[in-house]
Amino acid sequence: MKNKVSHFLLVALLSSYAHGQRGLTKIPDTSIQAQLDAFVLPEGAKINLFASEPVVRNPIHMNWDSQGRLWVVGSPLYPHIKPGQEENDQVVVLEDTDGDGVADESVVFADNLHIPTGVLPGDGGVYVANSNDVLFLADTNDDGKADHREVVLSGFGTEDTHHIVHTFRWGPEGMMWLNQSIYIHTHLDTPYGIRRLLGGGMWHYRPETRRSEVFMKGLVNPWGHVFDKWGQSFMTDGAGGQGINFVYPRAVFVASPGAPRRVQGLNPGQPKLCGLEVLSGTHIPEHWRGALASPDFRGHRIKTYRLSDKGSAFESREYKELLASKHGAFRPIDVKMGPDGAIYVADLYNPIIQHGEVDFRDPRRDHKHGRIWRISFPENPPAPFTKPAEMNSKALAEALLFSEENIVRELATAELRTRDADKMLSALNSLELKDDLHIVRRVWATQALNRLDIGLAKQLTKSKSHNARAAGLRAIYYDASNQKYKNVLSIAEEAVSDPSPHVRLWGVSLLAQLNDPQTVAIALRALEGVEVDDFLDFAVWSICREHRDRWVNEMKTKGENPFDSLSQLLFASSAIGEPLGADQILDSLAKGKIREDKKVWEVANWIANKGTPAHLQKLLDLALQTASVSQRHAYLNAMLTAKKIRKINPLGSLEAVRQFMQSENDTVWSTAVELAGLWKLESARANLEATLKQTDSRRVRKYAAIDSLIAMGGEQTRKFFDEQIQNPQVSYPLKSALIKGQLKIQPQLAARRAVHLMRSIPKGQEPNALFTAFIANKGALQALTKELQNSKLPEDVALKGMQLAESAPTRPQALIRALQASGGLKPMKMSLSRNEMIAMIDRVNTKGNAIRGESVYRRENLQCVACHAIGEVGGVIGPNLVSIGASAPVDYLIESLLEPSKKIKEGYHTNLIILNNGDSYAGGILSETDSEVVVRDLTGKRNRVAKRDIASQTISPVSLMPVGLTSQLREDEFVDLVRFMVELGKEGEFKTSSRRFARKWEVLPAGSPNPGTIHHYGAGMFTQEFSGYEWKPFFAMVGGGIPVDEVPVALKRRSDEYQVLRTHVEVARAGKHKVRLKGDSSNMDLFLEGEPIEIPSGRRETELAIDCKKTGKQQLMLVLQGPQSDGQVALEALSEDLNMLNSF
Repeated sequence: MKNKVSHFLLVALLSSYAHGQRGLTKIPDTSIQAQLDAFVLPEGAKINLFASEPVVRNPIHMNWDSQGRLWVVGSPLYPHIKPGQEENDQVVVLEDTDGDGVADESVVFADNLHIPTGVLPGDGGVYVANSNDVLFLADTNDDGKADHREVVLSGFGTEDTHHIVHTFRWGPEGMMWLNQSIYIHTHLDTPYGIRRLLGGGMWHYRPETRRSEVFMKGLVNPWGHVFDKWGQSFMTDGAGGQGINFVYPRAVFVASPGAPRRVQGLNPGQPKLCGLEVLSGTHIPEHWRGALASPDFRGHRIKTYRLSDKGSAFESREYKELLASKHGAFRPIDVKMGPDGAIYVADLYNPIIQHGEVDFRDPRRDHKHGRIWRISFPENPPAPFTKPAEMNSKALAEALLFSEENIVRELATAELRTRDADKMLSALNSLELKDDLHIVRRVWATQALNRLDIGLAKQLTKSKSHNARAAGLRAIYYDASNQKYKNVLSIAEEAVSDPSPHVRLWGVSLLAQLNDPQTVAIALRALEGVEVDDFLDFAVWSICREHRDRWVNEMKTKGENPFDSLSQLLFASSAIGEPLGADQILDSLAKGKIREDKKVWEVANWIANKGTPAHLQKLLDLALQTASVSQRHAYLNAMLTAKKIRKINPLGSLEAVRQFMQSENDTVWSTAVELAGLWKLESARANLEATLKQTDSRRVRKYAAIDSLIAMGGEQTRKFFDEQIQNPQVSYPLKSALIKGQLKIQPQLAARRAVHLMRSIPKGQEPNALFTAFIANKGALQALTKELQNSKLPEDVALKGMQLAESAPTRPQALIRALQASGGLKPMKMSLSRNEMIAMIDRVNTKGNAIRGESVYRRENLQCVACHAIGEVGGVIGPNLVSIGASAPVDYLIESLLEPSKKIKEGYHTNLIILNNGDSYAGGILSETDSEVVVRDLTGKRNRVAKRDIASQTISPVSLMPVGLTSQLREDEFVDLVRFMVELGKEGEFKTSSRRFARKWEVLPAGSPNPGTIHHYGAGMFTQEFSGYEWKPFFAMVGGGIPVDEVPVALKRRSDEYQVLRTHVEVARAGKHKVRLKGDSSNMDLFLEGEPIEIPSGRRETELAIDCKKTGKQQLMLVLQGPQSDGQVALEALSEDLNMLNSF
């Protein structure tokens, strides 16, 4: 008998696991040398220890002062103070007085702090984030110790210790910038009124005026912020997965509570990143300069990215690793350029980093160690550094304007704030400005002195450089409401029509600061004449909502379009969610003035969500008139949404929808029959029943007919369904779908039919859909439980049902007991005792094979890939596992697999929605409005649920990952699976690389194409969009390769076999671009947009130049016609202007 992890292995092995974690003592070697030996550095780089314990312990944040000293806050208290424990965290000042790259002097400037998470020297002292306060500490008697303590900001939330206000920095304009994270609710009482931020986001604060404002909202744990050389802001997210985020005023990102819309980051699928710095200066090699460096603290490394302009925002591409380590306690949490040109890294030092999933008191947490590392390039001389604190006015002005070192300009800005404003302005004005960048820096300097040179800022808005124009607008943005500055509206008006979308974005942002009735009308012009991306679209959408009082009342009163065009009116009305101008826009549709499919869909969706029954009737009339399949579908889909979510119908006769049941297009037909069912059109019943009876009806139509009849309901539907269920000619999947419909009409009969059907499930079929349907309906669940009490099921079927019931948010115990009895199952103990856990960890470490484990992970029946992404690859139901092995202890991984509900990652709890009719939905909430909730379930499907149909909405303590999912594995397979997860993110072959592989593919399942056409078309037949093709998602392995044995054989004809994959690329520049193709070239064909690409035969690895005749998204197809010697193929982009689209 095979040794199973479930009730074969675990009945004997597993028992109570109450204190297993605390009994484990294996921790990494804490010596400095052990860490030095574990570092992996780029060519030419050297690393040395700058400072360590006992001076520095668990450093969290650091910043330099204008005297060249490094200020560090750390927290041995983290993650939580013990009862009765003293608050003893510190601010430490480090100095390298002899220039050897090692701190030789240190001072504890302040102590008695509570988990300080930000430190920023300036204004004659230092600002410190201390729980819910921002403190200003100063030394008034020159003894090196803080003797003045002032609360300058108070009211920040304290709900989570690693989300409290943190990561301070000075901006180039002389303001202090600070962040907070998702669970924090802040109410700041300022001289300008209460300022609130309920969730993650970023603030700016001007100490001399005490003005605090929210700049952007969202991100889960924004723990890094930098400015590029033109003053644009970029952030990282320590608990997100979108890499670098371009942020701008009023932008809203992931995890902002209650936000109806969000902007995306620039690098989806990247690890969680903590800290951010622009690599700059003369000391580092030129190829590193300008790259953004950010620590992947879970993966023990520092990643870098390069930015380039794209639309109104930027494109970010992963570059090289700056630093990596094989040491399990190396936790880079902050990175800064130093005055000597070297790169400094704050190492929190801890084998345990989580506090959401791992016990606060886990004894493996390190509260004693901490390191500051220094990366230098010995072949290059140190950067020259004069302390800004010792510079005279002219020297300080020159440093501000002309220094090549970012750090020098940053420190000079902080020093500038302490100087006499008149003297500094005189010094600045005496210097000749040679280019736009110098002008930008002088404008920033005047802002830092709180004396904005508005004339110079306006001059920038006329520059030939779009970056300079945008910088000028941003400078004016902060003081736009100042009445002494004239013509700001005209500046913004000119900007929204700028050739550059980036300048338009800042023009709209500037308008949002102004109190003028025309701000929305002007902002909408930014959408005309350029390609509008999501960033610019969001900015205009936001001002339409924020300034709605400036146009809505006029529209309602006069009934006239206050804007330049109907498309602008549509955009503004859609933004606020009201059907203003709907009659005018629908008339334009009817007259053919709106023709583009995208615009038609926008109008249809808008009417669906906000229109009246009269508006819906106009859509039905338009659907009958149009010859466009896409537009017809848009109109029908709008009526479907209106019925499902808002429960409204068109005003006139609904019988007209039957005309679309003659359509040859499956999508139009399916939408029409679903409407017929929801509208209870008995006249459509015969057509629906005939579709189900006909053997040649396409599968998609059969399932649509079932859904329509379910909605129609009634005795005739019950009788017809039961006849079909008992018909031996009907397939198992169709019978399963019929029973799912029957259970809503007659649950007792449906339960009897289901049990009978599950006793003889055909090979290759699953009972999952049936069990899920019964569990999701209260009445059907009770009926199935009762039916099983006197019935037997095959063991494997009962086990499937057990897994689904155990992972259901309601966890129906009566059904679980009934399944155990019906299948003769023994209770599965899925927990380990302390000794058993230690033994399992030893097996993982000594016998586990990660290569075999990846194959286990990819098995379709486990559904790991469907739920979890690894970097860009995989589902989004569960947490991204890109660096799970580098961040989570082995016992945590084992326990998560065995008892998933015990280790639910923050942000991935199951929401349970129960409807008035007894149905339920479980999953993650994607969005919520006044009328609906969108839920993503375990399969990844988005379900729109009308709020009026909801009886209750709660958070379940049960994980979406099924209990016992790994029970089908042998013990060695389970050990291999854990070992694979242990290696994810660590140095080696299971760390995602920056190489640009095609990682997301689609494949053709077996039997999809028509075998009769292969000799006519050859392999090129697969590029044709035949109706029988049903593409399925398929993901590359962590290393970028495609395991050929997992790709289905789409077509087998005599001795020939064809495996077909397709992916997409984005082309930034037309022309020839290089790709690398790995695999036996004699056995494959490659197509770009349907055109064959010549591949030299007899190669194992080939570099090709593919000729892209246009820009934008394009399809690449790979057809395999024979075995691959090493079992894998791979496709990699080599040209900079060719990017693999790993999301489609």
